[in-house]
Amino acid sequence: MGVQTRPNGRTGRRAAAFVVAVVALVVVTVGRTAVAAPVLPISPGLPTAGGSAQPVAVQRAATAKVADLIGKGSINDTGTRWGVEGTDLGHMFMVGSKMAMTFGDTFGAPAAQDFYSVAHGDWRSNVIASIDPPLTPALGLRFRGMITDRPGHAKELIASKKVKGVQETVIPTYGIATGANNATMNLQYMSVQSFDQPGHWRLTGSGIATSTDGGVTWKDQPAARWPANSKFGQVAYVRPGGPDDPKAPVPAGSTPGDTVYVYGIPGGRYGDLSLAKVPAAQLTEAAAYRYWNGSTWVAGEANATPVIKGPVGELSVRWSSYYKQWIMMYLVDDTGEIVLRTAPAPTGPWSAAQVVTTTKEFPKAYAPYLTPRWNDGPDLWFTMSQFTTYRVELMRTRLQVLPAGASVPAADQPQSLSARSPSLSAPPLPQAAASPTTTTAPTAPATTTTAPGSTTAAQVAPAAATPSTVSTVSSPAPPATPTTAAAGSGSSPPAAASG
Repeated sequence: MGVQTRPNGRTGRRAAAFVVAVVALVVVTVGRTAVAAPVLPISPGLPTAGGSAQPVAVQRAATAKVADLIGKGSINDTGTRWGVEGTDLGHMFMVGSKMAMTFGDTFGAPAAQDFYSVAHGDWRSNVIASIDPPLTPALGLRFRGMITDRPGHAKELIASKKVKGVQETVIPTYGIATGANNATMNLQYMSVQSFDQPGHWRLTGSGIATSTDGGVTWKDQPAARWPANSKFGQVAYVRPGGPDDPKAPVPAGSTPGDTVYVYGIPGGRYGDLSLAKVPAAQLTEAAAYRYWNGSTWVAGEANATPVIKGPVGELSVRWSSYYKQWIMMYLVDDTGEIVLRTAPAPTGPWSAAQVVTTTKEFPKAYAPYLTPRWNDGPDLWFTMSQFTTYRVELMRTRLQVLPAGASVPAADQPQSLSARSPSLSAPPLPQAAASPTTTTAPTAPATTTTAPGSTTAAQVAPAAATPSTVSTVSSPAPPATPTTAAAGSGSSPPAAASG
Protein backbone atom coordinates (compact mmCIF):
# COMPACT_ATOMS: atom_id res chain seq x y z
CA MET A 1 0.00 0.00 0.00
CA GLY A 2 1.79 3.12 -1.20
CA VAL A 3 1.51 6.58 0.26
CA GLN A 4 -1.03 8.55 -1.73
CA THR A 5 -0.12 11.87 -3.29
CA ARG A 6 -2.29 14.52 -1.71
CA PRO A 7 -4.54 16.27 -4.20
CA ASN A 8 -4.14 19.88 -5.17
CA GLY A 9 -6.41 22.83 -4.51
CA ARG A 10 -9.24 22.61 -2.10
CA THR A 11 -8.92 18.86 -1.75
CA GLY A 12 -6.41 19.34 1.04
CA ARG A 13 -9.35 19.83 3.34
CA ARG A 14 -11.68 17.52 1.43
CA ALA A 15 -9.32 14.67 0.65
CA ALA A 16 -5.86 14.22 1.59
CA ALA A 17 -17.88 12.43 4.30
CA PHE A 18 -32.88 -4.84 9.34
CA VAL A 19 -29.62 -6.63 9.57
CA VAL A 20 -30.59 -9.82 11.40
CA ALA A 21 -28.25 -11.97 13.43
CA VAL A 22 -27.49 -14.19 10.47
CA VAL A 23 -27.90 -12.98 6.90
CA ALA A 24 -27.25 -14.56 3.55
CA LEU A 25 -26.05 -11.33 1.98
CA VAL A 26 -25.87 -7.61 2.60
CA VAL A 27 -26.86 -5.25 -0.19
CA VAL A 28 -24.19 -2.74 -1.11
CA THR A 29 -25.02 -0.02 -3.62
CA VAL A 30 -22.39 1.15 -6.07
CA GLY A 31 -23.80 4.03 -8.11
CA ARG A 32 -27.15 2.79 -9.38
CA THR A 33 -26.37 -0.91 -9.17
CA ALA A 34 -26.99 -3.07 -6.10
CA VAL A 35 -24.55 -5.94 -5.70
CA ALA A 36 -24.08 -8.63 -3.08
CA ALA A 37 -21.36 -7.96 -0.53
CA PRO A 38 -19.39 -10.88 0.88
CA VAL A 39 -20.94 -12.54 3.90
CA LEU A 40 -18.72 -12.09 6.94
CA PRO A 41 -18.80 -14.36 9.96
CA ILE A 42 -19.50 -12.91 13.38
CA SER A 43 -16.27 -13.18 15.32
CA PRO A 44 -16.27 -15.54 18.30
CA GLY A 45 -15.21 -14.51 21.77
CA LEU A 46 -17.31 -11.36 22.08
CA PRO A 47 -17.08 -9.56 25.41
CA THR A 48 -19.80 -10.44 27.89
CA ALA A 49 -22.13 -7.87 29.39
CA GLY A 50 -20.38 -5.95 32.11
CA GLY A 51 -17.06 -7.62 31.32
CA SER A 52 -13.80 -6.20 30.05
CA ALA A 53 -13.52 -5.53 26.34
CA GLN A 54 -11.13 -7.72 24.40
CA PRO A 55 -8.72 -6.44 21.74
CA VAL A 56 -10.20 -6.07 18.28
CA ALA A 57 -8.90 -5.94 14.74
CA VAL A 58 -10.50 -4.25 11.75
CA GLN A 59 -11.79 -6.70 9.14
CA ARG A 60 -10.60 -4.80 6.09
CA ALA A 61 -12.60 -7.11 3.80
CA ALA A 62 -15.75 -5.87 5.51
CA THR A 63 -15.18 -2.22 4.60
CA ALA A 64 -17.56 -1.38 1.76
CA LYS A 65 -19.74 1.37 0.38
CA VAL A 66 -23.42 0.88 1.14
CA ALA A 67 -24.92 3.75 -0.87
CA ASP A 68 -24.29 7.19 -2.32
CA LEU A 69 -26.38 9.70 -0.38
CA ILE A 70 -25.79 12.81 -2.51
CA GLY A 71 -26.18 13.80 -6.15
CA LYS A 72 -27.52 12.37 -9.38
CA GLY A 73 -28.15 8.63 -9.25
CA SER A 74 -27.98 8.53 -5.44
CA ILE A 75 -30.77 7.07 -3.34
CA ASN A 76 -31.82 10.63 -2.40
CA ASP A 77 -31.50 12.30 -5.84
CA THR A 78 -30.59 15.51 -4.04
CA GLY A 79 -29.78 17.43 -7.20
CA THR A 80 -33.30 17.18 -8.57
CA ARG A 81 -35.08 17.49 -5.24
CA TRP A 82 -33.03 20.17 -3.44
CA GLY A 83 -30.44 21.58 -5.84
CA VAL A 84 -27.59 19.70 -4.16
CA GLU A 85 -25.34 18.00 -6.71
CA GLY A 86 -22.22 18.07 -4.57
CA THR A 87 -21.49 18.41 -0.86
CA ASP A 88 -19.41 16.78 1.87
CA LEU A 89 -19.11 15.83 5.57
CA GLY A 90 -22.52 14.47 6.63
CA HIS A 91 -22.05 14.23 10.39
CA MET A 92 -25.16 13.14 12.27
CA PHE A 93 -26.99 13.63 15.56
CA MET A 94 -30.39 12.69 16.93
CA VAL A 95 -33.12 15.30 17.46
CA GLY A 96 -36.00 13.54 19.14
CA SER A 97 -36.86 10.56 16.94
CA LYS A 98 -35.27 12.12 13.85
CA MET A 99 -31.67 12.09 12.68
CA ALA A 100 -30.10 15.30 11.43
CA MET A 101 -27.31 15.07 8.85
CA THR A 102 -25.26 18.24 8.35
CA PHE A 103 -23.12 19.08 5.34
CA GLY A 104 -20.38 21.55 4.45
CA ASP A 105 -19.81 23.56 1.26
CA THR A 106 -22.62 22.69 -1.14
CA PHE A 107 -23.03 23.26 -4.88
CA GLY A 108 -25.75 22.90 -7.48
CA ALA A 109 -25.77 21.70 -11.09
CA PRO A 110 -24.37 20.33 -13.26
CA ALA A 111 -23.86 16.79 -12.08
CA ALA A 112 -20.44 15.31 -12.86
CA GLN A 113 -18.70 12.12 -11.80
CA ASP A 114 -15.42 14.06 -11.54
CA PHE A 115 -17.20 16.89 -9.78
CA TYR A 116 -14.70 19.71 -10.12
CA SER A 117 -13.93 18.98 -13.76
CA VAL A 118 -16.73 21.45 -14.53
CA ALA A 119 -17.75 24.74 -12.94
CA HIS A 120 -20.58 24.79 -10.40
CA GLY A 121 -22.65 27.64 -9.04
CA ASP A 122 -25.19 28.05 -6.25
CA TRP A 123 -22.59 27.84 -3.49
CA ARG A 124 -23.98 27.41 0.01
CA SER A 125 -21.60 27.02 2.95
CA ASN A 126 -23.79 24.49 4.76
CA VAL A 127 -27.11 22.64 4.50
CA ILE A 128 -28.95 20.05 6.61
CA ALA A 129 -31.16 17.01 5.97
CA SER A 130 -33.61 15.06 8.12
CA ILE A 131 -33.79 11.26 8.25
CA ASP A 132 -36.31 8.85 9.72
CA PRO A 133 -33.90 6.21 11.04
CA PRO A 134 -34.70 2.82 9.48
CA LEU A 135 -34.47 -0.44 11.39
CA THR A 136 -31.20 -1.00 9.58
CA PRO A 137 -29.05 1.22 7.35
CA ALA A 138 -28.16 -1.75 5.13
CA LEU A 139 -29.93 -0.15 2.14
CA GLY A 140 -28.74 3.40 2.87
CA LEU A 141 -30.18 6.45 4.62
CA ARG A 142 -33.07 8.13 2.83
CA PHE A 143 -33.74 11.82 3.46
CA ARG A 144 -37.26 12.72 4.55
CA GLY A 145 -36.53 16.34 3.72
CA MET A 146 -34.05 19.21 3.81
CA ILE A 147 -34.42 22.67 5.26
CA THR A 148 -35.25 24.89 2.27
CA ASP A 149 -35.48 28.61 1.54
CA ARG A 150 -37.68 28.07 -1.51
CA PRO A 151 -39.25 25.00 -3.11
CA GLY A 152 -36.61 22.60 -4.35
CA HIS A 153 -33.63 24.49 -2.89
CA ALA A 154 -31.70 23.51 0.24
CA LYS A 155 -31.05 26.53 2.42
CA GLU A 156 -27.75 27.85 3.74
CA LEU A 157 -28.14 27.80 7.53
CA ILE A 158 -25.15 29.86 8.67
CA ALA A 159 -24.19 32.58 6.22
CA SER A 160 -20.60 33.33 5.19
CA LYS A 161 -18.91 36.25 3.45
CA LYS A 162 -17.35 33.97 0.80
CA VAL A 163 -14.33 36.24 0.49
CA LYS A 164 -10.94 34.53 0.51
CA GLY A 165 -8.59 36.00 3.11
CA VAL A 166 -11.50 37.52 5.05
CA GLN A 167 -13.99 34.71 5.53
CA GLU A 168 -14.07 32.12 2.80
CA THR A 169 -16.76 29.91 4.29
CA VAL A 170 -18.43 28.78 7.53
CA ILE A 171 -18.60 25.01 7.97
CA PRO A 172 -20.38 23.07 10.74
CA THR A 173 -17.94 20.54 12.18
CA TYR A 174 -20.38 18.66 14.46
CA GLY A 175 -23.86 18.82 15.95
CA ILE A 176 -25.68 17.73 19.09
CA ALA A 177 -29.15 18.22 20.60
CA THR A 178 -29.63 19.53 24.14
CA GLY A 179 -32.32 21.19 26.25
CA ALA A 180 -35.85 20.09 27.09
CA ASN A 181 -36.61 16.85 25.27
CA ASN A 182 -33.28 17.35 23.46
CA ALA A 183 -35.05 19.66 21.03
CA THR A 184 -32.42 22.43 20.87
CA MET A 185 -30.09 21.83 17.94
CA ASN A 186 -26.46 22.96 18.32
CA LEU A 187 -23.96 23.22 15.46
CA GLN A 188 -20.30 23.92 16.19
CA TYR A 189 -18.89 25.75 13.18
CA MET A 190 -15.48 26.87 11.99
CA SER A 191 -15.11 30.22 10.24
CA VAL A 192 -12.49 29.63 7.54
CA GLN A 193 -10.35 32.62 6.61
CA SER A 194 -8.76 30.83 3.67
CA PHE A 195 -7.84 27.43 2.31
CA ASP A 196 -4.10 27.46 1.74
CA GLN A 197 -1.88 24.43 1.19
CA PRO A 198 -3.42 20.98 0.83
CA GLY A 199 -4.35 19.80 4.31
CA HIS A 200 -3.95 23.23 5.93
CA TRP A 201 -6.39 26.06 6.36
CA ARG A 202 -6.64 29.17 8.51
CA LEU A 203 -9.58 30.05 10.72
CA THR A 204 -10.91 33.37 11.92
CA GLY A 205 -12.37 31.47 14.87
CA SER A 206 -15.13 29.02 15.72
CA GLY A 207 -18.43 29.09 17.57
CA ILE A 208 -21.83 27.49 18.12
CA ALA A 209 -25.17 28.33 16.48
CA THR A 210 -28.46 26.99 17.86
CA SER A 211 -31.96 26.34 16.57
CA THR A 212 -35.15 25.82 18.56
CA ASP A 213 -37.54 25.59 15.60
CA GLY A 214 -36.39 22.36 14.00
CA GLY A 215 -33.43 23.80 12.11
CA VAL A 216 -35.33 26.47 10.19
CA THR A 217 -33.64 29.46 11.85
CA TRP A 218 -30.31 29.63 13.67
CA LYS A 219 -28.90 31.99 16.29
CA ASP A 220 -25.20 32.55 16.90
CA GLN A 221 -24.23 32.20 20.57
CA PRO A 222 -21.87 35.01 21.64
CA ALA A 223 -20.66 33.16 24.75
CA ALA A 224 -19.54 30.21 22.62
CA ARG A 225 -16.54 31.58 20.76
CA TRP A 226 -13.04 30.20 20.30
CA PRO A 227 -10.08 32.05 18.73
CA ALA A 228 -8.45 31.31 15.39
CA ASN A 229 -5.63 29.28 16.95
CA SER A 230 -7.85 27.27 19.30
CA LYS A 231 -7.22 23.57 19.85
CA PHE A 232 -10.99 23.21 19.38
CA GLY A 233 -11.46 24.82 15.98
CA GLN A 234 -13.13 21.58 14.84
CA VAL A 235 -14.86 19.17 17.21
CA ALA A 236 -16.66 15.88 17.73
CA TYR A 237 -19.26 15.52 20.50
CA VAL A 238 -19.89 12.57 22.82
CA ARG A 239 -22.61 12.49 25.51
CA PRO A 240 -22.71 9.22 27.48
CA GLY A 241 -26.33 8.31 28.13
CA GLY A 242 -27.54 11.02 25.75
CA PRO A 243 -29.59 10.52 22.57
CA ASP A 244 -26.53 9.78 20.40
CA ASP A 245 -24.90 7.28 22.80
CA PRO A 246 -27.83 6.06 24.92
CA LYS A 247 -26.19 2.80 26.02
CA ALA A 248 -22.76 4.22 26.84
CA PRO A 249 -21.38 3.78 30.36
CA VAL A 250 -21.44 6.94 32.45
CA PRO A 251 -18.50 8.08 34.64
CA ALA A 252 -19.04 7.38 38.33
CA GLY A 253 -20.93 10.16 40.07
CA SER A 254 -22.48 11.41 36.83
CA THR A 255 -26.05 11.32 35.57
CA PRO A 256 -26.68 9.84 32.11
CA GLY A 257 -26.70 12.58 29.52
CA ASP A 258 -25.54 15.43 31.77
CA THR A 259 -22.00 15.76 30.37
CA VAL A 260 -20.77 16.43 26.84
CA TYR A 261 -17.22 15.42 25.97
CA VAL A 262 -15.70 17.58 23.24
CA TYR A 263 -12.85 16.23 21.11
CA GLY A 264 -11.03 19.07 19.40
CA ILE A 265 -8.48 19.71 16.68
CA PRO A 266 -7.27 23.05 15.32
CA GLY A 267 -8.06 24.24 11.83
CA GLY A 268 -6.90 21.71 9.26
CA ARG A 269 -5.80 18.10 9.50
CA TYR A 270 -2.36 18.16 11.08
CA GLY A 271 -2.97 19.17 14.69
CA ASP A 272 -3.09 17.08 17.85
CA LEU A 273 -6.36 15.86 19.37
CA SER A 274 -7.39 17.45 22.68
CA LEU A 275 -10.35 16.79 24.99
CA ALA A 276 -12.73 18.96 27.01
CA LYS A 277 -15.97 18.39 28.87
CA VAL A 278 -18.90 20.65 29.70
CA PRO A 279 -22.32 20.22 31.33
CA ALA A 280 -24.85 19.65 28.56
CA ALA A 281 -26.90 22.59 29.85
CA GLN A 282 -23.86 24.89 29.41
CA LEU A 283 -22.67 23.73 26.00
CA THR A 284 -22.85 27.28 24.62
CA GLU A 285 -20.80 28.79 27.48
CA ALA A 286 -17.10 28.55 26.66
CA ALA A 287 -16.21 29.58 30.22
CA ALA A 288 -17.85 26.39 31.56
CA TYR A 289 -15.53 24.06 29.64
CA ARG A 290 -12.89 22.05 31.49
CA TYR A 291 -9.90 20.52 29.75
CA TRP A 292 -8.19 17.16 30.13
CA ASN A 293 -4.51 17.54 31.07
CA GLY A 294 -3.73 13.84 30.95
CA SER A 295 -4.90 13.00 34.46
CA THR A 296 -7.63 15.44 35.53
CA TRP A 297 -9.94 18.25 34.37
CA VAL A 298 -8.71 21.84 34.62
CA ALA A 299 -9.79 25.30 33.53
CA GLY A 300 -8.11 27.00 30.60
CA GLU A 301 -7.71 25.60 27.10
CA ALA A 302 -3.96 26.23 27.25
CA ASN A 303 -3.75 23.46 29.88
CA ALA A 304 -5.24 20.81 27.57
CA THR A 305 -2.60 18.24 26.67
CA PRO A 306 -2.84 16.04 23.57
CA VAL A 307 -4.87 12.87 23.92
CA ILE A 308 -3.61 11.69 20.52
CA LYS A 309 -0.70 13.15 18.56
CA GLY A 310 -1.40 14.51 15.10
CA PRO A 311 -1.93 14.46 12.29
CA VAL A 312 -5.62 14.08 13.12
CA GLY A 313 -8.25 15.12 10.57
CA GLU A 314 -12.05 15.23 10.75
CA LEU A 315 -13.18 12.71 13.35
CA SER A 316 -16.06 11.07 15.18
CA VAL A 317 -16.44 9.01 18.37
CA ARG A 318 -19.27 6.64 19.33
CA TRP A 319 -19.92 3.92 21.92
CA SER A 320 -20.38 0.37 20.60
CA SER A 321 -22.53 -1.67 22.96
CA TYR A 322 -21.60 -4.74 20.91
CA TYR A 323 -17.83 -4.41 21.29
CA LYS A 324 -18.22 -2.57 24.62
CA GLN A 325 -15.70 0.07 23.66
CA TRP A 326 -15.59 3.65 22.47
CA ILE A 327 -14.77 3.77 18.76
CA MET A 328 -12.93 6.69 17.17
CA MET A 329 -12.40 7.20 13.43
CA TYR A 330 -10.44 9.92 11.65
CA LEU A 331 -8.34 10.72 8.59
CA VAL A 332 -4.53 10.64 8.65
CA ASP A 333 -3.99 13.08 5.81
CA ASP A 334 -0.32 12.60 5.01
CA THR A 335 -0.70 8.85 4.42
CA GLY A 336 -4.27 8.85 3.09
CA GLU A 337 -5.55 6.44 5.75
CA ILE A 338 -8.94 6.32 7.47
CA VAL A 339 -8.09 4.84 10.86
CA LEU A 340 -9.89 3.52 13.92
CA ARG A 341 -8.97 3.48 17.62
CA THR A 342 -10.76 2.03 20.64
CA ALA A 343 -10.90 3.00 24.32
CA PRO A 344 -12.76 1.96 27.49
CA ALA A 345 -13.63 5.58 28.41
CA PRO A 346 -13.89 8.96 26.65
CA THR A 347 -10.57 9.96 28.23
CA GLY A 348 -8.85 6.82 26.95
CA PRO A 349 -6.42 5.30 26.97
CA TRP A 350 -6.87 4.97 23.21
CA SER A 351 -5.42 2.00 21.38
CA ALA A 352 -2.97 2.30 18.53
CA ALA A 353 -4.77 3.06 15.28
CA GLN A 354 -5.81 0.49 12.68
CA VAL A 355 -6.56 1.12 9.02
CA VAL A 356 -10.21 0.91 7.97
CA THR A 357 -9.62 1.97 4.36
CA THR A 358 -7.34 4.24 2.34
CA THR A 359 -7.43 6.74 -0.48
CA LYS A 360 -6.13 3.93 -2.67
CA GLU A 361 -9.41 2.04 -2.31
CA PHE A 362 -11.56 5.20 -2.17
CA PRO A 363 -9.76 8.06 -3.95
CA LYS A 364 -9.55 11.32 -2.02
CA ALA A 365 -11.62 9.96 0.89
CA TYR A 366 -11.99 11.88 4.15
CA ALA A 367 -14.33 12.73 7.05
CA PRO A 368 -15.46 9.37 8.54
CA TYR A 369 -18.48 10.03 10.78
CA LEU A 370 -19.90 7.16 12.84
CA THR A 371 -23.69 7.01 13.02
CA PRO A 372 -25.58 7.76 16.28
CA ARG A 373 -27.70 4.63 15.81
CA TRP A 374 -27.15 0.92 14.98
CA ASN A 375 -24.15 0.62 17.29
CA ASP A 376 -25.39 -2.54 19.02
CA GLY A 377 -24.30 -5.04 16.36
CA PRO A 378 -21.08 -6.27 14.74
CA ASP A 379 -21.17 -3.77 11.85
CA LEU A 380 -19.91 -0.22 12.25
CA TRP A 381 -21.75 2.28 10.04
CA PHE A 382 -20.26 5.63 9.04
CA THR A 383 -20.48 8.31 6.39
CA MET A 384 -17.43 9.25 4.35
CA SER A 385 -16.75 11.88 1.69
CA GLN A 386 -14.81 11.60 -1.55
CA PHE A 387 -13.52 14.74 -3.19
CA THR A 388 -13.39 13.17 -6.66
CA THR A 389 -17.18 12.83 -6.81
CA TYR A 390 -17.77 15.42 -4.05
CA ARG A 391 -20.37 13.18 -2.51
CA VAL A 392 -21.16 11.71 0.87
CA GLU A 393 -21.60 7.96 1.00
CA LEU A 394 -22.72 5.55 3.69
CA MET A 395 -20.05 2.99 4.57
CA ARG A 396 -19.75 -0.04 6.81
CA THR A 397 -16.99 -2.11 8.32
CA ARG A 398 -16.64 -4.77 11.02
CA LEU A 399 -14.22 -5.70 13.77
CA GLN A 400 -12.86 -9.08 14.79
CA VAL A 401 -12.53 -9.79 18.48
CA LEU A 402 -9.08 -11.16 19.26
CA PRO A 403 -7.95 -13.41 22.10
CA ALA A 404 -6.70 -11.54 25.14
CA GLY A 405 -3.14 -10.38 24.59
CA ALA A 406 -3.24 -10.89 20.82
CA SER A 407 -1.65 -8.36 18.49
CA VAL A 408 -3.30 -6.53 15.63
CA PRO A 409 -2.27 -8.04 12.27
CA ALA A 410 0.54 -6.14 10.58
CA ALA A 411 -1.64 -5.56 7.51
CA ASP A 412 -4.02 -3.44 9.60
CA GLN A 413 -1.33 -1.21 11.06
CA PRO A 414 -1.10 2.26 9.52
CA GLN A 415 1.90 3.65 7.72
CA SER A 416 1.65 6.76 9.87
CA LEU A 417 4.11 6.40 12.75
CA SER A 418 2.06 8.67 15.01
CA ALA A 419 -1.06 6.61 14.36
CA ARG A 420 0.79 3.45 15.37
CA SER A 421 1.26 4.87 18.87
CA PRO A 422 -1.35 4.46 21.59
CA SER A 423 -2.79 7.56 23.20
CA LEU A 424 -0.99 9.76 25.71
CA SER A 425 -3.96 9.69 28.07
CA ALA A 426 -3.79 8.56 31.68
CA PRO A 427 -5.81 5.50 32.80
CA PRO A 428 -9.56 5.81 32.25
CA LEU A 429 -11.90 7.38 34.72
CA PRO A 430 -14.00 5.03 36.87
CA GLN A 431 -17.27 4.08 35.23
CA ALA A 432 -20.73 3.75 36.68
CA ALA A 433 -23.14 1.04 35.57
CA ALA A 434 -24.50 1.64 32.08
CA SER A 435 -28.19 2.14 32.75
CA PRO A 436 -29.01 5.46 31.08
CA THR A 437 -32.42 6.95 31.27
CA THR A 438 -34.60 7.06 28.21
CA THR A 439 -35.17 10.49 26.73
CA THR A 440 -38.66 11.48 25.75
CA ALA A 441 -39.11 12.13 22.05
CA PRO A 442 -40.74 15.45 21.20
CA THR A 443 -44.09 15.63 19.54
CA ALA A 444 -44.36 15.24 15.78
CA PRO A 445 -42.89 18.16 13.83
CA ALA A 446 -45.00 20.82 12.24
CA THR A 447 -44.97 20.85 8.47
CA THR A 448 -42.65 23.39 6.83
CA THR A 449 -41.40 23.86 3.31
CA THR A 450 -40.56 20.59 1.59
CA ALA A 451 -38.84 19.94 -1.69
CA PRO A 452 -40.70 18.69 -4.73
CA GLY A 453 -41.01 14.96 -4.52
CA SER A 454 -40.89 14.97 -0.73
CA THR A 455 -44.04 14.06 1.12
CA THR A 456 -42.72 14.70 4.62
CA ALA A 457 -41.82 17.83 6.53
CA ALA A 458 -38.41 19.29 5.78
CA GLN A 459 -38.11 20.43 9.37
CA VAL A 460 -35.49 18.37 11.18
CA ALA A 461 -37.03 18.66 14.63
CA PRO A 462 -40.25 19.92 16.21
CA ALA A 463 -40.61 23.67 16.56
CA ALA A 464 -42.10 25.66 19.37
CA ALA A 465 -43.62 27.90 16.72
CA THR A 466 -43.14 28.04 12.99
CA PRO A 467 -41.70 31.46 12.09
CA SER A 468 -43.40 33.52 9.43
CA THR A 469 -40.05 34.38 7.86
CA VAL A 470 -37.06 32.19 7.17
CA SER A 471 -33.72 33.57 8.28
CA THR A 472 -30.19 32.34 8.73
CA VAL A 473 -27.45 33.19 11.16
CA SER A 474 -25.57 36.23 9.96
CA SER A 475 -21.99 35.69 8.90
CA PRO A 476 -19.79 35.40 12.02
CA ALA A 477 -17.43 38.35 12.17
CA PRO A 478 -13.74 37.63 11.60
CA PRO A 479 -11.19 39.00 14.07
CA ALA A 480 -9.63 42.39 13.42
CA THR A 481 -6.17 40.89 12.99
CA PRO A 482 -5.95 37.54 11.19
CA THR A 483 -3.72 35.00 12.87
CA THR A 484 -1.20 32.71 11.26
CA ALA A 485 -2.18 29.23 10.19
CA ALA A 486 -2.72 26.76 12.98
CA ALA A 487 -0.99 23.41 12.89
CA GLY A 488 -3.91 22.00 10.98
CA SER A 489 -4.74 21.65 7.30
CA GLY A 490 -6.61 23.16 4.38
CA SER A 491 -6.56 24.20 0.73
CA SER A 492 -7.87 26.67 -1.81
CA PRO A 493 -11.49 26.62 -3.04
CA PRO A 494 -12.64 25.47 -6.46
CA ALA A 495 -12.68 28.10 -9.16
CA ALA A 496 -16.44 27.87 -9.39
CA ALA A 497 -16.76 28.80 -5.74
CA SER A 498 -14.28 31.64 -5.73
CA GLY A 499 -15.47 33.03 -8.82
